[in-house]
Amino acid sequence: MNVSSALALIDSMISTANETLDTAGKHKLLKKETLSNLAYIEGILGFGVKNPFEYFQFGVDATMKKEIDTLIASRNIAKKEKNFEESDKIRDEILAFGVSIMDTPQGTFWEKV
Repeated sequence: MNVSSALALIDSMISTANETLDTAGKHKLLKKETLSNLAYIEGILGFGVKNPFEYFQFGVDATMKKEIDTLIASRNIAKKEKNFEESDKIRDEILAFGVSIMDTPQGTFWEKV
């Protein structure tokens, strides 16, 4: 399989879809078709439509992921309540799992280090 050609084709498909969506507004059919194509590509190549941070969580079992996600939720509550001492304590617990956390406008994400 010619991976370079496949990646160039994927890049072209995404660029064309983005340009069309930017200039012509919202196209439900184009969005649906593009997401469907990316899902198909992910099935073949193993990457594409996942949250980018999920790729950096390989090697972490489901139990540990759930525990980390629970700690992140608790930390977010503590931050909302301005209980920064508790928030820092929870952050240290999360870091003890060998992961780093990133606070973004879309939420808190983590990855295995």
